[in-house]
Amino acid sequence: MKRYIIWTLTCVLLLASCKEEKKVTTFQDLYKEQPFAIITAPVQDLAPRIIVKNTQDKVLNDELDECAHFLRQSLTQPLVAMGYYALPPLSSDIILNKVDKNYQQLMQENVGEFSTNYGIDAILLVTLYKWKEPEINEIVVFAEYTLRSTKTGLELMHTCVRGRKIQPIDAKCEPVELDSDLRFIENSGLDKRLAHRCILLQEMSDFVLRSIPTSAGRWYFQHDQYISANPTYYSFVMLPDGSIERTEYDDLAFNNECLKN
Repeated sequence: MKRYIIWTLTCVLLLASCKEEKKVTTFQDLYKEQPFAIITAPVQDLAPRIIVKNTQDKVLNDELDECAHFLRQSLTQPLVAMGYYALPPLSSDIILNKVDKNYQQLMQENVGEFSTNYGIDAILLVTLYKWKEPEINEIVVFAEYTLRSTKTGLELMHTCVRGRKIQPIDAKCEPVELDSDLRFIENSGLDKRLAHRCILLQEMSDFVLRSIPTSAGRWYFQHDQYISANPTYYSFVMLPDGSIERTEYDDLAFNNECLKN
């Protein structure tokens, strides 16, 4: 009886995994083009700001500016870990200033100049849409990641994410810092509120970008193409125990919660 239950559960899990798209389908253009050199554009920060009425309002707005800056700095490491040559922000900015295109032009117009003149295969574009008003122990952010080919203009990767970080709380309902959070705060020198936002952005970007196929330079480039890919829309959650979870989310929920006031 026990073996039957285990066998049944195994079949259910296999059937569930079969319903998910594989990387070879989700990233078929990436597998075809096999990009290697990637440039990162400055983050398009559309998160609303507070009308400044006092010092605290200015502090919050400055904090959100710093978050967008930090997000840009955190994009290259996961790409490098996946075997890509990701230009650091300073080098990226030198090339971007020469090409002289704004964010919308990078998203919509011909970007072949990056390929022909600088040997760049793809450009990573990230938009920060919104921060929800933080709760005592919870932070929520909405972001979109697009990897666009400089050769064909196709979207090699497109992901919309609702990021959420939940801190544990004590008996008095006060947030408790995890050891990993304390190390980040100490090493970064940031205040706690800003640090927790940056931790969420860093971990979320790491999760999103490590989920794409590895570069063609890696021997297992073709081997992970049948692994299930993340959907275009999903919720990334950092749980109170420090673990990470991906939960279901869709475009309707993203639009209703993020894009509508």
